[in-house]
Amino acid sequence: MNPTPPAKLFWLIMLLAFWAFFGLAGRDAWRTEEALALAPLLDWLAGTTSFWSTPSPLHTLVAGISIKLNLPSGDIQDSARLVSGLFTVIALLFTGLSARGLYGPGFGSAAAIALVGGFGLMLRAHALLAETALLAVWSVLLYGVVAAKRPGISGVLSIGIALPMLLLGLRGLPDLAAALAIILLPLLSPHWSDRQYRKSVSRGLLVASGLIFMALTYLWLSDNFSGWLQWHGFDRFIPPRSPDKAYSELPWLAWPLWPVALAGIWHAHRRLPRAAELHVPMIAVAVLLIAALAPAWSRDGALMPVLIPLALLAANGVDTLRRGAAQAFYWFGVLFFAVLVLAIWVYFVAIEWGYPTGLALRLARLTPSYQLGAVDTFAFASAAAATLLWIIVTPLFPRAKNRPILVWATGMILVWVLITTLFRPWIEAGWAYRPLIADFSRHLPAGACLNAEVDPAMRTMLRLHLQVPVRQDCTWTLRLVARETVNNGYGVTQDSVENILVWEGIRPRYKAQIYQLEQHAEKPH
Repeated sequence: MNPTPPAKLFWLIMLLAFWAFFGLAGRDAWRTEEALALAPLLDWLAGTTSFWSTPSPLHTLVAGISIKLNLPSGDIQDSARLVSGLFTVIALLFTGLSARGLYGPGFGSAAAIALVGGFGLMLRAHALLAETALLAVWSVLLYGVVAAKRPGISGVLSIGIALPMLLLGLRGLPDLAAALAIILLPLLSPHWSDRQYRKSVSRGLLVASGLIFMALTYLWLSDNFSGWLQWHGFDRFIPPRSPDKAYSELPWLAWPLWPVALAGIWHAHRRLPRAAELHVPMIAVAVLLIAALAPAWSRDGALMPVLIPLALLAANGVDTLRRGAAQAFYWFGVLFFAVLVLAIWVYFVAIEWGYPTGLALRLARLTPSYQLGAVDTFAFASAAAATLLWIIVTPLFPRAKNRPILVWATGMILVWVLITTLFRPWIEAGWAYRPLIADFSRHLPAGACLNAEVDPAMRTMLRLHLQVPVRQDCTWTLRLVARETVNNGYGVTQDSVENILVWEGIRPRYKAQIYQLEQHAEKPH
C-alpha cells in the first residue's frame, strides 16, 4: 500500500479528530449506562469516595480532572464526555501506529479509517462510557507488542504502562490475563521469538511489575485496597457470561471490519504460518473474544477492544482485495450510506415538517413532548452542507486500495453529524432525563426536599439536575412504579399516612418506567 502523502495525512487527522470530538457537548445522557457512569464521578467530586473505589478508576480520574478543569463554567456531563473524545483519539493513533509497524507505510491510515468505519464504535465513542478508556489502553498495549520487535524503548514503555492501567484502572484481572496471553503467545512463532522481542517484553514486564507493586502498596497503606478489590476481585467475573449473550452483538458491532479481515486471512491462508505480520492481531482477536466473556460496564462494552485487532486485520485485508471485490465493496458502501442518509433526511422532514403524514404521526406518538422548530438554522445548514460535501467528494476518492473502507468511514462520520445536528432535540425529548426532572420539579414547593425511590440511573441524574436536597425523611417522594401498579389506581392509605399523587410522567421511549411524585400527609386523628 502506498504511503499517505503528508498533506492528505494532515486532513485525515483533522477529520478523525473532528469526528471524535463532535457532538460530545451540549446534550444530556441518552443511555442508562451514561447516567450510571456519572455516579462514581459525582461521588469522587463530592469527596465521598476515592477514585480507586470506583468501577473504572482510570476513567473516573481522567474524567474527574476534566470536570475540575472546566468548573465552574463547564457542564459536568460535557466535561466528562470530552474525555471520551480524548480516549478515542488515542485509540485511533495507536491503532494506526500498530498497523504501520506490522505492515509498513500507508497501512496506519488504513487501520484508523477502518476503525472509524466500524458500526460499533460510533455511539460508544461519543458516549460517557468507561469503555473508551478500555479501548485506548488496549490500543497502547497492542502497539507495545508490535513495537517490541524493534530496538528502542517505545515497546517497553507501552507494555510497562498499559499493563498496570488494565489491572488497576480498568476491568482488572481479566484484562491482565488477556494482555499477558497476547504478549507471551507470539513467542510460539519463530519470527516473534527473537532476542529483540524477548528482551523488550521482559523489560516491559519488569517495568509493569514495579508499577503494579508500588500501586498496590499505596492502595494497602492508604486503606483503598478493599475499595479497589470490591470492583476488581475474582467474584466480579465469576461466573462468566454465556457466549450467546457475550457475542450476540458482534456481527453488526464489528461490521464491516470482520469480512475484510477474513478476506485478508483467507488470502494468506496457504502461507499463514509464515505470515508473521498477522500472528499478533489474530492472537489478539482470539484472546479478546475470550476476555469478552468477562462483563464490562455497559451491555456490549466488553467487545470494544476486539475492534482494534480487527481493524489491524482489515487494514491488511483491504490491501489483498482483488480489484473487482474492492469495487463491489466500495459501491455497496456508497449505496448503503446513500439509502441510509436519505432515510435520515426523510425521518427529519417527517418530524419537523409533517411529511409523509403517516410516518410523521407515528414519530409524533413516539415522542409527544417534542417541540417543533427545536432544530436551529445553523444545525440544519451544517447537516445539509455535510450531506452535500459527502455526495460531491465520494466519487472523487482516489482509486487507492483503501477506497472501500474510506467510504465506510466517511459514511459513519456523516451519519453521526446528521444524528447530532438534526435529531439531538428529538432524541432528548424521548430518551433524556432532564425534561422529566424539570417537569416534576415544578410541582415541588420552595424549600422542599425529595425522597427518591427510583432506579440508580435516575437517582444519579437527580443529583445532577435537581436543585433540592434528596433525603429519605421527606414528605415528597418520587417513585418508580410498575405499569400494572399504575393500572390499579392510587390514593392508597398505609398506616397513618395518606399518599397523594401529584404528578406522573415517563421518558417517552421508556414507557415501562413510570415515575410518580407523591406527597405524604398525616391523616387527621
